[in-house]
Amino acid sequence: MARGQEHPQEHSVEIRARILHVFDGVTRLLGEVERAGYGLQGLALDAGASAVTLSILVPDGTDLSVLSARLARHPAVAEARVATPSA
Repeated sequence: MARGQEHPQEHSVEIRARILHVFDGVTRLLGEVERAGYGLQGLALDAGASAVTLSILVPDGTDLSVLSARLARHPAVAEARVATPSA
């Protein structure tokens, strides 16, 4: 970022996903988060239920429906929902 530019405001969102293959699904989700440049705050995996929850930081104005669709496009991800965490 060039000197003098302000950092965009960020907020936390939660990704809840059902995955078909634990290693591949988690790897794909983390890859998308990294590729987009989002900050990872936390990861919780329930391998028995094939479920993963990621907490990430996204810039204000991020279209969560587009993010959800992008995450769910991978064959190892059965479903991905993105929402602001409940207080």
